[in-house]
Amino acid sequence: MTRYTPNWLQQGSYSAAMDRRVLAALWPAAVSNGCAVSVASGMALSVAPGAVAVPSQNSTGTSLCTSDAVETVTLAAAPGSGQNRYDLVVCQPRGNDLDGGANNDFIFVNVTGVAAATPTVPATPPGSVALAQIYIPGGSASVTAGNVTDVRPHGLGPEVPLAAGAALASYTDPGGEAWVAKGGVNGGAWRKARDVLHCAYYRAAGFTLQNAWSLLGLDTVVSDPYGLYNGATAYATIPVAGKYQFYLAVTGQAPANGWIQSAWNFPAGTSVGTNPANNGATAGTNTTAAGLVVRTQAAGDQLTTNMVASAASVTGTTASYLTRMSIDYLGSG
Repeated sequence: MTRYTPNWLQQGSYSAAMDRRVLAALWPAAVSNGCAVSVASGMALSVAPGAVAVPSQNSTGTSLCTSDAVETVTLAAAPGSGQNRYDLVVCQPRGNDLDGGANNDFIFVNVTGVAAATPTVPATPPGSVALAQIYIPGGSASVTAGNVTDVRPHGLGPEVPLAAGAALASYTDPGGEAWVAKGGVNGGAWRKARDVLHCAYYRAAGFTLQNAWSLLGLDTVVSDPYGLYNGATAYATIPVAGKYQFYLAVTGQAPANGWIQSAWNFPAGTSVGTNPANNGATAGTNTTAAGLVVRTQAAGDQLTTNMVASAASVTGTTASYLTRMSIDYLGSG
């Protein structure tokens, strides 16, 4: 049994690994804050300031690597035409008691993958943390921004707010909580997705229902700061994987003994609709087909709002409390 000197004891002496054990108690898994990788020019990439907590390869705790300035990582030249490659940018602590080397520091460095017609992503070296994955087509002279994939393990601390105009971004922290941010929304600050990923719309313009399924665009936004729904196309796009609640109500003036129905159309042709709402013997009265469904969706899934009636040219009824929809993110599930 080894009885180690207590950390920070007056006149105590102990190895750096003991401090790393303290850090490991805070961050047993890899996490980061900042250190986003972006294209600089040519084959050069920029690593933004930030910090990365890196668990050691020899189980002696976690190293905290902090940078306060942009650093440059230059990738190897692209392979020839017909051969492609994946590279990684990693954060790698170095120390004699970590890797047996002479350096006592950390570096941002690239890991060059193997060129192939259909390449695979190289493994992250032990004792390092991957920050970005880069696809390099054969014969290319520079890195394309769209080929840089952010693979940082978030969760070290509050992320840097996104600049105005930045597209919606997301990450999942080590506890499984999804976070989102968008330039110009909440000052670009990161928020828990289940607190802010919600939208609501209604139909203000006149519309008619047909006796065949058709799209229904909800044209007036009540709230949709993160842009989940496009009323012009009747398409919603799922930004974060997880469990969602979908509500849709369609109101129309069906003929006597007629009916109307509403439905969400999900990927792969899956449709979830309400039971038909029957009008009864009186023609021209408002009939509402409304329903709520909870489903787990993948990021990038697209779905549409749809409607149908028992007869052609049924007049739809427009009001914020009649023909309307909402989408609510409930969590990772």
